[in-house]
Amino acid sequence: MELSADTTEGRISLTDPIAVLGDERVSLDRERLAALPTEERTVTVACASGVRHTATWRGVPVTALLSEANVSDETTHLLVESADGYQICVDIYTALDGLLAFFRDGTPIAAHEPYETRFIAPDIDGARTVKAVAVLDARHLTPGTDPHTLETMAGTEEYSA
Repeated sequence: MELSADTTEGRISLTDPIAVLGDERVSLDRERLAALPTEERTVTVACASGVRHTATWRGVPVTALLSEANVSDETTHLLVESADGYQICVDIYTALDGLLAFFRDGTPIAAHEPYETRFIAPDIDGARTVKAVAVLDARHLTPGTDPHTLETMAGTEEYSA
């Protein structure tokens, strides 16, 4: 099923564009996102509260998003930032298995949550599946750089698990 720019079943809802930073900086609005390929992944999210839920998520693969910004082969990590400033840093191999999800179990995320998107990837715990994604920033970290120094927990109250 493809995404389209409407908010009905099978169509994305997106208020603000998502910035993807690589060798180029691109701003992806809902029409541009709707033109990209989509995939489904079944992923279990383990929330900080101890609750686990398995869902089928549908959205744009991270690989397609990074291609839009002409990301360098030297990229080692991906910073994923929410609209409220929460930011995680994920190694590129984990990130490439991820999705910018718009749907959970066939229903738009925005139909049940105060956000429209979620970064989902296998092996990412629930607190690190960024909600309300605003920026994907491809980075080349030098050996010895701790990626956790680039993370922030600011502003997570509105989108807590």
